[in-house]
Amino acid sequence: MTELIHSVTGEVLDYSPANPVEVEYIIRELGERLERAVPVLDELQRARYDAESAYSSAFETAKLTSKAEMYSDRRSEAKLACLPLERELNEAKAKLHHAERLQDALKAKLSGYQTISKSLNQAFGATR
Repeated sequence: MTELIHSVTGEVLDYSPANPVEVEYIIRELGERLERAVPVLDELQRARYDAESAYSSAFETAKLTSKAEMYSDRRSEAKLACLPLERELNEAKAKLHHAERLQDALKAKLSGYQTISKSLNQAFGATR
């Protein structure tokens, strides 16, 4: 069988099954891919929370240690000081959201192939 999942991106390659055996192959591959992704999603979630915690801690510390008299000035200084951490946080969120969208796309493909499989099984059963 040909490769179904892109080894680098994890995305499903364009593949058209020619028979029920290939449909079952796709279902099995997609199901296994979804299962293997769980620890990856967990790691991305942890990275997001770690980045959020680091950003929040640095932001609050910067506000508290600022010498500015006005709260809005303290907040602005803290925002500027924490821009690199905010970028890291946004990147962690983006990676997590991309992985979640990919999982949703894989689930939709899996559901579609399961429907095709059911239809093929009924069609082949009717011809016997």
